[in-house]
Amino acid sequence: MNYRKLLNDHLDRNTDKTPVLVALLAGLAVGAALGVLFAPGSGSETRDLIADKSKDLTDSAKEKLNSYKDKIKSSAENLADTAKDKYQGYKERAQDTVDDLKNAKDNAVDHVKSAAKDLKNDASDAKDAVKNA
Repeated sequence: MNYRKLLNDHLDRNTDKTPVLVALLAGLAVGAALGVLFAPGSGSETRDLIADKSKDLTDSAKEKLNSYKDKIKSSAENLADTAKDKYQGYKERAQDTVDDLKNAKDNAVDHVKSAAKDLKNDASDAKDAVKNA
């Protein structure tokens, strides 16, 4: 039996190592806590050490949280700016289209008026020609 091939096939199918990593980190945390609890120091020293480590972890978590909040806020502001810019661009294009349509309408009206005037003149000329004939 080819164990190497079976192992590679299994690893190819299960590439998500997150559960293994979480279990490893949890084991490290439990081991560290047990090591501190069973350390040869006195109870008050151990409690002080645990309190200090807890405070350090809390401060670190707060710093990371603030960092993530700042990143999210910055990203939201950038997204809002981008949306405003796109909206302004669409608004300007729409206004340009409206202006172009107004100009086209005005040109069409002028053309129709001119054509009507030419027809009126042609009709008047035809009427005069009929009278004089």
